[in-house]
Amino acid sequence: MDNDARMSRESVVVACPDARPPAYQATVGLSRAGVLKRFVTSFYHDPESLASTLARRLAPRTFARCQRLLARRHEAEIPIDRVTAVPSVDLALRIESRFAGSHPRLKRAVARARTNWFDRRLARRIAADPPETLLVFSDVGTGVTMPLCKRLGVTTVLSMVHGDVREEARVLETEETRAPDFFPLYMGDASLDREELAWLHRRRLRDLELADRVLVPSKHIAETLVLHGLPRERIRVIPYAADCRRFLPHLGKTHGDSCVFLFAGGISQRKGIKYLLEAWAKIRRPGWRLQLLGPMPRELGPMAGLLDGVELLGRVGHPEVPAHMAAADVFVFPSLFEGSAVVTYEALACGLPSVVTAEAGSVVRDGVEGFVVPARDVDALATWMKRLGENPRLRARMSAAARSRALDFDWPRYHVAVTEAVAGVDSNEAARAEEDSVSEFLTLRSAPAQRGG
Repeated sequence: MDNDARMSRESVVVACPDARPPAYQATVGLSRAGVLKRFVTSFYHDPESLASTLARRLAPRTFARCQRLLARRHEAEIPIDRVTAVPSVDLALRIESRFAGSHPRLKRAVARARTNWFDRRLARRIAADPPETLLVFSDVGTGVTMPLCKRLGVTTVLSMVHGDVREEARVLETEETRAPDFFPLYMGDASLDREELAWLHRRRLRDLELADRVLVPSKHIAETLVLHGLPRERIRVIPYAADCRRFLPHLGKTHGDSCVFLFAGGISQRKGIKYLLEAWAKIRRPGWRLQLLGPMPRELGPMAGLLDGVELLGRVGHPEVPAHMAAADVFVFPSLFEGSAVVTYEALACGLPSVVTAEAGSVVRDGVEGFVVPARDVDALATWMKRLGENPRLRARMSAAARSRALDFDWPRYHVAVTEAVAGVDSNEAARAEEDSVSEFLTLRSAPAQRGG
């Protein structure tokens, strides 16, 4: 089939029951290429719907207050007539949140019912009008949809939005032994239900068995999958991105003796918060600040004793995040387990030198846009935070490199890469650009580090 004929067919269904940016952006890319058949998701905001129009007229103030939330459930380039919304997913999540601490069995039952309901709804859509390809995000089509695709001959592409579950099992075992006081904060305020997590892990391993192709956002995840026996030829590394139009460096920023270190994300042990706070205790000094941007656990536990001199910014709306990032000097994200945190790309786009772990899944090159440190290594974390804090010239150089790196990994590059990997749409020039960028990423990440000073 030639390229023009393939691109004229609406051949791909995308399925993701939440508003994660990679899912929305993958859908945008496929829509632009003319191959999007359907986007199956949870609640999706249609600003032109009758409900939106009535709410805008009858309760304008309330509607205006909800606009920021609603904006995250809408993307202008996704044709509304291609969207199938399953809003009951969001209702179930609210119920799960309510019963998380007091009724774990009920929460577990609702979570499984929610997952299976979405899976069955998706399967009915596939059975009624089979596409050529299904792009499914992790653990939402495991029980019914992916086996159905096997029977129907529908190619299944899995987008992994997390690390390998066997790695997470090792992380949990290590943290429970090494940091038992912080282990209850592994998920922050979310309860860690080991039975539910085991069920989720089984589904994710089954996803890997059923998928014809697996998209992963970082080399670290790809290497882990290969180590566990997944054939390398089934894996495509497609890093995420940031919106470089919204996330911008602060104009006129000067790099002086003061330094603001910023962490952004859920304040949890999975993100390495214990090790960050311990590193900060080693290096803190007058004129330096550590800011934590994100929701704090209600019960701080052992974290409370490590917060002296730390600025707690709390949860802020997504529209306010770029300004907070641009005002900082260094981004720090020592995560223990991720897919590929979009926040790391956003920090690069704001021109922030970064100190991260390989597990964070970012595209930071060691010694170029920042430093990559081993997970849980407090001394290494403190060393490179201190080096950046003490060296304004190094910060300035890495700031420029960070912004340039982010531009290399903007969402349009992601659109091209996903479309080629999922639908086989092969615009030669776009495919070469995508291959070059990813090859450069893999080569430079595996090359010996040249650390700046």
